[in-house]
Parts: sequence; C-alpha cells; structure tokens
Amino acid sequence: MTAARQNLILVGGIFHDFRASAEALATVLAPLGIESRIEADLDASVASLADNPVDLLTVNALRWEMIGGKYDPYREAEAYSPPHKTRLAIEAHLRAGGALLGLHTASICFSDWPEWGSLLGGHWVWGTSFHPQPETVTVVPDQNNALGALPTFAVHDELYTDLFVEPGAQVLAHGHSAAMPTPQPIVWSHKVGAGRVVYDALGHDSQSLCHPSHAQLLRETVKWALGEANSL
Repeated sequence: MTAARQNLILVGGIFHDFRASAEALATVLAPLGIESRIEADLDASVASLADNPVDLLTVNALRWEMIGGKYDPYREAEAYSPPHKTRLAIEAHLRAGGALLGLHTASICFSDWPEWGSLLGGHWVWGTSFHPQPETVTVVPDQNNALGALPTFAVHDELYTDLFVEPGAQVLAHGHSAAMPTPQPIVWSHKVGAGRVVYDALGHDSQSLCHPSHAQLLRETVKWALGEANSL
C-alpha cells in the first residue's frame, strides 16, 4: 500500500477564517492520498521539517509586518517577520525537492523577506496591488498548458489585481470580474531548484475552495507540484 503524502498547512492572520479554509483544502486534496496537518505556529512547524519532512508545504496565512495605520489595532498581536531559521528551512524544503502551495494571501506574507516572492513565483506589491470586494470571478484556464482541458468557471472570491509575477513563473489561469474586467494572472507554477511551487490567488473562503471546478484545478496543480504530472 502506498504511504499517504503529507501536507503541512500553515495558517493564521486577520480578516479570514484560515482554519476553516485549511480544513476545506484538506478535504479537496484527500482524494489524491494526501494527509494534511494544520498548524498556526509557523516557526515551530517549519522547524519540525528538519526531522519530519513533508511532501507538500502549504502557506494559507496572512502574516507580515503590518505597516500602515489601518493595521494599528492588530500589529502588536499579529505582526510577523520570519526569523532567519524559518527562511532557511522553507528554502531547504524546496531545494530538497519538496512542493509548495501558496493560497490567496500567501502572496502578501513575509513582506520583509524579499526572496519569498522569488520562491513563490510572484508577490503582492504594496501601493500597486489591490482587490475589489468579493464578487463573482470568472476563472479561465490558459489553453496552452495542461490545464487547458479544464472548464472556465465562476466562483465568489476576491480577485487579486496587479500582482507581480516572476519572469520564470508560468501563468496557468487568469481571472476577471465586473469590477476588474482586465484578465489578471491568478494561478501560476514555478520551480525552485528541485522543488515545484504552485500559487492560487483565489481561496478567500471555504466555499471558493470547495467549488467543484476550483477543487479540480487545485488537485491538478498539486499533482504537478508533487511530481505526479510531468507538465502543466
């Protein structure tokens, strides 16, 4: 019997029910034989990878410096900067051939760690990136990659707009909405050494993740990240 793949989901932060969406993601990925563990202590959980490596590391969190007056009420309890050991451990996971899945706010995380965006394949740009209020987002898988056979679908979510995408990342799907009719890159893949990375800018809540077509897209991209599909 093949051993289950192990997924460590890092959660935490404001404005989102990250534990609920992590539980939804665990359900979505379970048909692939993936067992997920949800942890809110980022540093301790990442440190555990040295003795208990996982196949997939998922960042489903909103942890960053929280610069700006808007975040004054939250900064003391929630502001976060990944210590050097945590940064090295995440890099080591990827360079050893581990997979990384970044969901939604992962592109905002770790704002004082410039290399994070290079690992993820893109990032939020403060003062440039934004999102309209949650609304119906039409998701269009690009036709020139392996996701081209997946259907276009509509999901209620936040459409991240004007994200920076690394030149080496491959955009897999675009999204548009009534408030933002210009198609935005919202799903991409990226390689870091022997490691494979997937980022999905959707996933504001559990309902989005459990949408059948969104769940299918997630499973297909995660299979690639785990080396179970040759190309995307």
